[in-house]
Amino acid sequence: MGEEKTVMSVCSSHCGGVCLLKVHVKDGQITRIENDEGGELGLTACVRGRAYRQRVYAPDRLKFPMKRVGARGEGKFERISWDEALDRVAKELIRVRNTYGPGSIILRGGGGDLGALHRRTVMDRLLGLAGGYSQTWGYISFEGGIYAELATFGTTLTRGTRDNLLHSRLILLWGWDPANTIQDSSTCWYLVRAKEAGAKIISVDPRYTDTAAAFAHQWVPVRPGTDAALLVAMAYVMVERNLKDQKFLDTYTVGYEDFKKYVLGRKVGVL
Repeated sequence: MGEEKTVMSVCSSHCGGVCLLKVHVKDGQITRIENDEGGELGLTACVRGRAYRQRVYAPDRLKFPMKRVGARGEGKFERISWDEALDRVAKELIRVRNTYGPGSIILRGGGGDLGALHRRTVMDRLLGLAGGYSQTWGYISFEGGIYAELATFGTTLTRGTRDNLLHSRLILLWGWDPANTIQDSSTCWYLVRAKEAGAKIISVDPRYTDTAAAFAHQWVPVRPGTDAALLVAMAYVMVERNLKDQKFLDTYTVGYEDFKKYVLGRKVGVL
């Protein structure tokens, strides 16, 4: 029996955080996972990260290629070798390409664990060398954020750092549950400090989330799919009651007058 050793790793669960994990290993098996003791800001893993051992050794985890042997949806599969699995995938790619053209093959990449392990660039090159393929447009889970960043900063993937929360007097958590989805390892730490400093926090979410319970002074249970209407209604109140910062709008924004006409229902073709 070998001695237990410690391996430093990180969590990559597609939550925006990359928290440190101290993994204890004995005889090639993970015995337990705990937080790093360094106490660095924002690197403390949550329960999900510390439960990676259960994921690794889950009894229903797929460890080998499986081939369906029953009818679709029947749930009958049998194990096959890696060589057979690769051959079947390669033959299907060749068949589809030769029959329908390379544009019929679409590549949809992923993030989090999948992005860290497999890297889409490898498949980009493979399918490119095989004759080409089709790509999707935009981000599968972040198109709204990209649009907002382009409109706000003029660039993609640009934003303020979480310590800016400490300078806020009002924080709107709009459909956002960082207590569970993390969204950068330090988010909850800064939300705690901001609340202690007197910032008012409002959660707008159909669900009463853990974040709303832990941080929010007010929970607004908006109906799903109506958040855009709620935003326009808020803008209407700001315009009608002259709550806007006109100097800021004139200095840093473009198109406010057109937006004002839309909000007030004065734009042609808008009720």
